[in-house]
Amino acid sequence: MKANKIYVGNCIERLTEIESNSVDLVYFDPPFFTQKTHSLVTRDDSKKYEFRDSWNSLDDYLELIESCLFECNRILKDTGSVFLHCDKIASHYIRVSLDKVFGMKNFRSEIIWSYKRWSNSKKGLLNSHQNIYFYSKSKDFKFNQYYTDYAPTTNLDQILQDRQKTSNGKSVYKT
Repeated sequence: MKANKIYVGNCIERLTEIESNSVDLVYFDPPFFTQKTHSLVTRDDSKKYEFRDSWNSLDDYLELIESCLFECNRILKDTGSVFLHCDKIASHYIRVSLDKVFGMKNFRSEIIWSYKRWSNSKKGLLNSHQNIYFYSKSKDFKFNQYYTDYAPTTNLDQILQDRQKTSNGKSVYKT
């Protein structure tokens, strides 16, 4: 496989094509176990993207996650690291899977990706963050420190969706 190129396909099949101990960093953004089919349309309606995030069981979902993680561990150099992006639905199960594959001692940090919501829930708190877990393959991992100004909370869901605020401040989808 060529470096710095995006490949599309089945995650496990693509990972098996990569040579062992050859990768410095893996960013893994798996399905979130929402049990839904998701659709996104570009703002100009020129393209529609759809994917299914439905599973027979949590065990089936975690089997995929762990299979991918074992392959990630195989392809990572001893100085390599993995960042796994997930949300509240299965984050606690995924963290256990990461510990199983990479070892608790190789947990390095957790990034909380905070984003802004336009409306509030009448029945509880709205989820306003996602998790990115950082694990290394060994204690001798490579990490290049990078400094930048703090960014405001991310508003990705507003960027991807065509919504507006009503006069009373509620967020609604344009029709």
